[in-house]
Amino acid sequence: MLSKNFRVLIPFLVFLVLIPACAKRKEHRMVSELERLGPEGRDYLILGVDAPGFEVLTLEQKKLAYYLYRAAIAGNDLMYFQNHRYALEIKNMLETIYLHSDGLDEDSKNAIHDYLKYIWINHGQYQHYTHEKFLPNFLTPEILKKAVEQAEKNGAQFSLMEEETLSNKLARLQPDIFDRNIESISVNQQEGVDIIAESAINLYSPDVTEKDLDQLPDFWKNKLNVRFAKIGSKVVPQEYKIGGLYSDYLQTIVSWLEKALPLAENEEQAKGLRALIDYYKTGDEALFREYSILWLKSNTTIDYLNGFIEQYMDPRGVIGQFEANVSYVADSKLIDKLAENALYFEQKMPWPDKYKRSQIDKPVANVVNVIVETGDSGPISPAAYNLPNYADIRRDHGSKNIILLNIESARSEEIDDAMVNEFYLREYHELYKKYQPIARRWLVYMHEVIGHGSGQPEPNLKADPRALIGRAYNALEECRADVVALYHIFDDKLVEIGAFTKKEQDDVTLAMFVYYLQDNLYDYRSLESDVVREAHDRGEQLVMSFLLEGGENGDQDYGVEMVEKNGDFYIKVNDVNKARAGIAAILDKLQTLKATGDSEGTAEFFERFGTQVNPEWRENIKKRAEKIAVPNYKAFVFPQLIPIVGENGELADVKIAFEEDLTAQQLRFSRLRFNMEIL
Repeated sequence: MLSKNFRVLIPFLVFLVLIPACAKRKEHRMVSELERLGPEGRDYLILGVDAPGFEVLTLEQKKLAYYLYRAAIAGNDLMYFQNHRYALEIKNMLETIYLHSDGLDEDSKNAIHDYLKYIWINHGQYQHYTHEKFLPNFLTPEILKKAVEQAEKNGAQFSLMEEETLSNKLARLQPDIFDRNIESISVNQQEGVDIIAESAINLYSPDVTEKDLDQLPDFWKNKLNVRFAKIGSKVVPQEYKIGGLYSDYLQTIVSWLEKALPLAENEEQAKGLRALIDYYKTGDEALFREYSILWLKSNTTIDYLNGFIEQYMDPRGVIGQFEANVSYVADSKLIDKLAENALYFEQKMPWPDKYKRSQIDKPVANVVNVIVETGDSGPISPAAYNLPNYADIRRDHGSKNIILLNIESARSEEIDDAMVNEFYLREYHELYKKYQPIARRWLVYMHEVIGHGSGQPEPNLKADPRALIGRAYNALEECRADVVALYHIFDDKLVEIGAFTKKEQDDVTLAMFVYYLQDNLYDYRSLESDVVREAHDRGEQLVMSFLLEGGENGDQDYGVEMVEKNGDFYIKVNDVNKARAGIAAILDKLQTLKATGDSEGTAEFFERFGTQVNPEWRENIKKRAEKIAVPNYKAFVFPQLIPIVGENGELADVKIAFEEDLTAQQLRFSRLRFNMEIL
């Protein structure tokens, strides 16, 4: 789809005058690769996100998008609060230094700026995926002290705790910045440890333990929007609500949601916005459940997320982390056809019939372009999502599936080519280049639409499987959705709905298996230890290990092997049909564990197959990644929505611009956090 984008200066008259000049600068739009971070650029690839088709939205849709956009920005800081008790304080201190750095030598400025980018990307000092603390590349305690003193000379004001000096503040924060051994892991779900006490995540005060939580009523233990503090010997729940925890931020979010409310595109969206507003005002999770049902039923052009949603950062898998986004629908014909056949695929699942759903309302499934993502959603972005997470709502009302097209499309061809040449067997190079994009697309589509939305628990199960399974639930669910896609890629129904031709199906199937397995091995490049911690990564590790090791008894040939050539390791798929048999065994196991709420069985399954990596493979992958300087992760810079204000101060129009880098965008987000004005 062709796109025409304008860069806008306000007031409006200036905008009119500058249109010709702006048009000439079109080739300088800041999309695709913007910068790389880390030694030889190996840590992060920063990509600018395009937004094709925004200009054809109606004026009312653009206004709705703008108000939701501001609501998303207003909540961005909440993820810092949740990640670590000092994460937002560290971010604010570094931003203050950066903005008051006149007179500071260039090396020191660069050291501050470099570390600040990592903090922005991860919402704190812990890597988003590995949950491990990262240290500055160049910043030292001496440079930080010098930079703080220079900023203070330049008029900077730093927030201090009561009776605290600036020197005390630095001394308090230094271990969290420079000492990897102090609170080294934000989310620790390993067996045999107190997962609350051993996790640095700020969903719990540092002195709260699992035993403390066991004393609380189930209402609080299972609540989505809460933090647990310890006052004396007593654990005190702190609700996220206006008048409670994070009140100022939630009040700002609500002010923008209330502006959006009159512009809702249909009744479900309007009622959902009202329920979300009331939820933030009261903290009543029943209202968030109501919002979730209305959200999944609202099939609109402008869509959004805003709330405490995904639960990956809670060691127990219960408390939601803040995330928000705004998007608009792109071409969704193919994914809509997949959604129409959700019941067909459900009936063909390789698990017992009692765990199959007999009726599925057609789920909402859309391909969208995102305008902004904040909190847990950005700058590091998912490729897609399927919500809500409540099992009973999925059972009774279905789910909504969103694929982020412009995120999936943002890439560096140079990096992709280097990665394929280094990490894939030569016999797969042409296969990858021709069919990986199709395989990747349908892996994501099926993961979200027929993966997460599938299956049902035992009829007599007394609680949500998430609550019963606990720490390993997120890994189970992400793995289950993946293997649904790997299992069904063989089905001729996909040919029928136009996913690919019958002639292409065998190649797409092989490409999906090779890509999925080799990509997991490729991801070893980012591991600092031999332990996999992130939920999606644990699922991928389980699939690879299970197939390579021949299943639970180690006596099956699942058609997959690890081959070594010239000291380097590669995945080889010898027989996709044998591999499918292994996938069926995994799928049957995972669905049974979920349906029965088997916490112990799930933990054992993932501890055996999904947690530990082969150190020799890991070291080999890391060396090869360093050789070709491939970044470990992607992060994104989103378009900027610029309001055009009318004579009476009302929002008259909204333009879109692509002129910000990561620094400009994040500093603007910080400036806008409590701002309730259109400009």
